[in-house]
Amino acid sequence: MKNILVPCDFSKPAEDAFRFAIDIAKQSGGEVHVLYVIDMTFLNGHPTLSNAYAFNVNFLKDIERESDEKFRVIWSRYAPFTMKVGFRHVISSLVPEVDKYIKEYNIDLVIMGTHGKGNAIVGSNADKVVRRSPVPVFSIRSYPKQIQKIILPVMQVKPDGKFVDVVKNLQEFFDAHLYIVSINTPLYFRNDPEAMRDLEKFASGVFSNYTLHIRSDYTVETGIANFTTEIEADLIAMGTHGWKGLLHLVVGSVAEDLINLLKTPVWTLHVK
Repeated sequence: MKNILVPCDFSKPAEDAFRFAIDIAKQSGGEVHVLYVIDMTFLNGHPTLSNAYAFNVNFLKDIERESDEKFRVIWSRYAPFTMKVGFRHVISSLVPEVDKYIKEYNIDLVIMGTHGKGNAIVGSNADKVVRRSPVPVFSIRSYPKQIQKIILPVMQVKPDGKFVDVVKNLQEFFDAHLYIVSINTPLYFRNDPEAMRDLEKFASGVFSNYTLHIRSDYTVETGIANFTTEIEADLIAMGTHGWKGLLHLVVGSVAEDLINLLKTPVWTLHVK
């Protein structure tokens, strides 16, 4: 977690995401990159704004100047002057700019603020960033004071090797306890001995400092949400498949649902 990207619109959740990124960078000796995307598509369909400002250079300069001032405020508030913190504002669309920035600056972690309920601070594109990002993404609603209890929901017996390695590094970084949980649902039900056997097969010889848990609920999402409340978890770590288009609409995403449902931070990484 050396190169951390924070897509930012300077709202409260975005400021909390920046603050959390600074905490991680302090511990890892890393660098924080703040990206403010000026998305001019909001002018489309608005005759007054589009006519007055769409091609007004002074208007764009005012936006850039204001974003520079807002960045200096949060930078001075949370970041040591000795830490590397970069800031860029661009006129573009969020998702392609995040993709481009990750590749250009070898970003290895994205931290995003979200209001939940499907309305992320950087617009509805936030779910797309989670879905597309080749690196782990933290989605947070408010500043996490500590990460000591991490929930790892298990959907399959054989873990993806890369995912396991990154989760182990995540757990080690925060020196946290891992709560590995399997959720039984009416559509995918196994008795407790069978579910526990699969959990042991998943975790044995792979993880340390963990406990195994089984819960039953109507859906995977509600099962994870209820378990999160039960143990007062600090973080949920999940793998996503990054499905797009019609397949995503049909299958949906447990991780995205939890991001919109819970105040608990959610960490995601694409798995095969």
